Amino acid sequence: MTRMLLAALVAGSLSLPSCYQFQVTAQGGYTQMAIGGDMALAPTGGTIGTTVNQDFESALGLGDDQGSPWARVQIDTGVPVLTASGFMFSEDGQGHLNASFGGISGGTDVFSELDFTNAKISYGFQIEVGPVSVSPGLAVDLFDLQMRVQDVAGFASEDVDVMAPVPMAFLRLEADLGVVGLLLEGGYIETPTIQDAKGTFWDVEAMLEVRPTSVLHLFAGYRVLNLEGEGEVDDQAFDAQIDISGWVIGGGVRF
Repeated sequence: MTRMLLAALVAGSLSLPSCYQFQVTAQGGYTQMAIGGDMALAPTGGTIGTTVNQDFESALGLGDDQGSPWARVQIDTGVPVLTASGFMFSEDGQGHLNASFGGISGGTDVFSELDFTNAKISYGFQIEVGPVSVSPGLAVDLFDLQMRVQDVAGFASEDVDVMAPVPMAFLRLEADLGVVGLLLEGGYIETPTIQDAKGTFWDVEAMLEVRPTSVLHLFAGYRVLNLEGEGEVDDQAFDAQIDISGWVIGGGVRF
């Protein structure tokens, strides 16, 4: 994953204006992420109406921490800073529906499978004020969520397949304290109704770096992604509030 992110960033950097510095940071690590929130899914051709939202944990049997490799690459050209990161995880579990979910009746025991992939690319304009830097800019979160819910008897099933790039206003704050570095970044967007769906999305990440040398560093961080949306996809009405959150640890090089 790191090789793919680095290749994409190097290609993109060829069009960046020349500045007084050029620095590349490559990081790799391990993350544990979990899904939370709830979701309502109407039968095909129906409306959301009084459909009850189902909790991911109790109703769908999902929500335990899942381990995943994690990668991040950053190219700093002085003022423009281009960054990309990504992770993915899978989970399955068994739950009990409190109400209907699509074409599956309420009161049914179900088996659920989830695959989630996220890649984030940001382009910030770094403004340094002493040891602190502020980088406003734009970011795109590409998320791919695939979920299958099936009654344990195998008679009925529902598939949720969402893949979308989400552009956001973006801000990164950094503090360089020598041996220690701090980072906080976030993005947000609220979309109007587009193709029968609307929603809000925000993404917040915090990270602490410890730098034993000028080249090598260790880091630990925490990230929260939140998606709230409603509308209609493939002739099925939905309402969802989804949280993906967890911690990451690892190391990196800067040259």
